[in-house]
Amino acid sequence: MMACGAHGYVLKSAGKEELFMAIQLVLAGTPYISSQAALKMLNKVMDSSHSNEIDSITVQQLLSKRELEVLALIADGFTNAEIGDMLFTSKRTIETHRQNILEKTNSKNTASLIKYAFRHQLIK
Repeated sequence: MMACGAHGYVLKSAGKEELFMAIQLVLAGTPYISSQAALKMLNKVMDSSHSNEIDSITVQQLLSKRELEVLALIADGFTNAEIGDMLFTSKRTIETHRQNILEKTNSKNTASLIKYAFRHQLIK
């Protein structure tokens, strides 16, 4: 986000005091990152050596059985409505599963999701 030009980052859960302070700091030319966000980034950096070693078992444990089913059907090219019909659930439920899968795999779109799934041997 900072590389894209942001000068500060505040979480949605931030109180008005933190938001006010962040605005003041950014206006003064000081970058601001919420302490909770900074801690998450720090933990991610410290765990980066482990994140590169994620194997398919860990990734499969990250996704629920239903999410893995939905992922396989997405890879087969089915629409949300078609997947919903196949799994006897609503299109909206499938959209929620799709969004959760994207978030859990840090994928930006369906193409990057499928690439991720192949790389981690989640689909054939």
